[in-house]
Amino acid sequence: MLALVEDYLARTLAAKGDEDIVLVLGQLASKLGFRSGYLVEYTSTLRAALQVLDSDPGRTEWWDRFFAYGARSNALFDARRNPDALLHYLDASRFHQPNDPVLTLARQMDMINTLLLPIDFDGEVVGLLGFCGEKRLTPDQEIALQLIGYNLFSQTRSFRVPGIKTSATSLTPREREVLGLSAKGLTSQEVAERLGMSPRTVNHHVDNVAIKLGTRNRVHTVAEAIRRDLL
Repeated sequence: MLALVEDYLARTLAAKGDEDIVLVLGQLASKLGFRSGYLVEYTSTLRAALQVLDSDPGRTEWWDRFFAYGARSNALFDARRNPDALLHYLDASRFHQPNDPVLTLARQMDMINTLLLPIDFDGEVVGLLGFCGEKRLTPDQEIALQLIGYNLFSQTRSFRVPGIKTSATSLTPREREVLGLSAKGLTSQEVAERLGMSPRTVNHHVDNVAIKLGTRNRVHTVAEAIRRDLL
């Protein structure tokens, strides 16, 4: 785990702005086996957000509506019911009413199954990091995430840029080429031969697009790129 911590501490330190932090969040989520990652800095009442950074570009409206519903930081409050735990794995059981409007939004935005890392400062919660997916970390990974998470949060606060920022949805020309050929049913090997690169490089491009789009696998990535008219 030392290699993971050193790698992501270096990436965090090299970040020059919120866009870089969003990219690191997406990379870290993917590395740990999650679909996306986000960071929230709360106001002192925990009823509004000073800033939100999210590696999923489709959730900008989600965050606006989330806080509009009375700043539903219920997930955070639910997590804090177990103060002895530093990380909290949440699922659909935290929604007690089937007609809860936030439950409907959560399903649409892949926010049902989440791992939360509340960020404390002088004994008070000031924010959190969240990761979307069903993955359970090993004890070593949990320790590593705490070290990385606090550094990410600290670096983000140093930029002092309020608001909601999500991952850019634009693709590079090479990414569009790779996804376009993948959409036609070509394998990584076939795409590599067509474009004069290695299959590993092809997969790297696909993984980068998946991070940008917050998608779960190659098929989902191609489908989402088509849906957003990015190809």
